[in-house]
Amino acid sequence: MTTQAEHVPPPETILFVEDDLVTRLDMAEYLRQAGYTVAEAVNAAEAVEALNSKLAIDLVVTDMRMPGDMDGFALAEWIRANRPGVAVIVASGDELASERAEALGAFGAFLAKPYTGRALLDAVGAELAKRPRDISGAANAS
Repeated sequence: MTTQAEHVPPPETILFVEDDLVTRLDMAEYLRQAGYTVAEAVNAAEAVEALNSKLAIDLVVTDMRMPGDMDGFALAEWIRANRPGVAVIVASGDELASERAEALGAFGAFLAKPYTGRALLDAVGAELAKRPRDISGAANAS
């Protein structure tokens, strides 16, 4: 008698965008240990490059203030326009940023800095839970 193995969907892929090396390495590793696949970017330009690649990204966690032409909010807006199926979390230690984050509404969330690995994991789980899933377990890119 053959038993059919339970299908376990692949882990979701998170793009972690942070210019602070220590924060990026620490939090990306925390997410990996929680079972996620994690890609990293130093700034919005690298993030856009990753999002335009063949890499299937489910969620982007981005710092608000980064070097380059785009900040985290501009990146979130770019994602909304170009990759609407990708969830977004914008993180910042700037108190005024939370007001601007309200404009993210349906396509993103705000995470206040400094945050713990547990807070990041909770925010990631909450955002990914909002995404519809197809019968194979993969999130739909609607």
